[in-house]
Amino acid sequence: MTLLLLAIAPAVLAQSAESLRLHDVVSMAQMRSPAYLRSKTSFENNYWRYQNFRAGMLPELRAFGTVPNFNRSIERITLPDGTDAFVDRSLTTSAASLSLSQQVPWTGGQFSFVSSLQRIDLLGTQAGTSFLGTPFSISYNQNNLFYNRFRWERQTEPLRFEEAERGFAEEMEEIAIEASRLYFDLLLAENNYQLALINLANTDTLFRISQGRYELGKIAENDLLQIELSLLNARNRVAETQLELELRQQDLKRYLNLNQRDNVVLQVPTNVRFFEVRPDKALEFARANRRAVLEFRRRRLEAEQQVAQTKGDNRAQVGVSANFGLTQRGATLGSVYTNPQDQRNVALTLNIPLVNWGVTRSRIRMAEANRELVEVNVQQEEINFEQEILLQVMRFNMMRDQLLVAAKADTIAQKRFDVTKERYLIGKISITDLNLSVQEKDLARQAYINTLRSWWQSYYLLRRLTLFDFETLKPLSRPEVTF
Repeated sequence: MTLLLLAIAPAVLAQSAESLRLHDVVSMAQMRSPAYLRSKTSFENNYWRYQNFRAGMLPELRAFGTVPNFNRSIERITLPDGTDAFVDRSLTTSAASLSLSQQVPWTGGQFSFVSSLQRIDLLGTQAGTSFLGTPFSISYNQNNLFYNRFRWERQTEPLRFEEAERGFAEEMEEIAIEASRLYFDLLLAENNYQLALINLANTDTLFRISQGRYELGKIAENDLLQIELSLLNARNRVAETQLELELRQQDLKRYLNLNQRDNVVLQVPTNVRFFEVRPDKALEFARANRRAVLEFRRRRLEAEQQVAQTKGDNRAQVGVSANFGLTQRGATLGSVYTNPQDQRNVALTLNIPLVNWGVTRSRIRMAEANRELVEVNVQQEEINFEQEILLQVMRFNMMRDQLLVAAKADTIAQKRFDVTKERYLIGKISITDLNLSVQEKDLARQAYINTLRSWWQSYYLLRRLTLFDFETLKPLSRPEVTF
């Protein structure tokens, strides 16, 4: 039964199986995983926010019309002699206008150009038609001369969008880290399952040999019972590792949106190219590519903006509005464009707090204190930013020696097991020594795969922290997203 299981298991494992490399899994995760879809949606939101900001800086052309508005009512009016009376009114009104407006980012105001036409049709006994036309009217309006939000937004909004671009690239590397974690979880489960099958086959063979040696009186019953117990444990180990393998298969397939009915077989990523990373270069690339660098700059600007806005809103506020246009009324449409009269308006508004018991000063001081707090926090985060990169570079450079040692230990443990097995078969060592060599072989193999996991995850983490590929010596290209 055991030999039949060993013969069937590899075939079942390989049935409809897809062999994947680590880079294949990472590429698939960066194109189809739920984490990618979330990152793409978040980036799309930031993209359209920036497009909305840019569009808000462009001229806006708007048309408005009411055709017609019918009204019939009894209303109170004041007669020429000064008395009030209720009269019947029945009329229709129509209006149309075309406006063009443009924000002025250098001052914070708004220019607008308007052309409009209105018509009134009186119904009933006093029927008649009249028109009011404004061929053109140009105006400028600004609520506060001392605070211009457009000036600040023209600095912060591009930074915010570039943050989103870099953040999307960083999230792609975070997806690579998670994909590599799931990859090695499954790879270790596959390795443990294969080791369990091999150990079961070896133990089954040794048990059969030991039975013959026991019947010949060459070994004690205690040794036979011990190896029979090892056989039972090996069978249980196969069942446990098979269940673990299925769970890890499902985890990876869910992350990659693969068909749950298909099996996935992974290749051990032993093609490692060792290279040294210089800490100063890693910091240089991180400062040039990371989202956090732009975030630090934006947060400082936003703190300055808050101070400027608080001062502009709580000290003397000066607003200005100006308008110039031509207008005319008449009984016919053509008459409203004949000899139009000019209309002008200029207003300067003041809003000066005289006595507010220190409210203005306290609000400004709060904004300034917040700016100082932001500066302190950003400075500390900049230090942490640099330390994280330097420590990761040190860890990555150390991983080379650890991986070489783990690979050597795996080879030695396998050779030691082969020698120990042969010596047991000729009766030179006990079953205890053989079991010890089996454990050491399995642990060495697991340690090697775990060290491979640490190296590759450290590699992808270094990419995320610098957005630079030190293997190819090229910056990581920002993924192109189509909406």
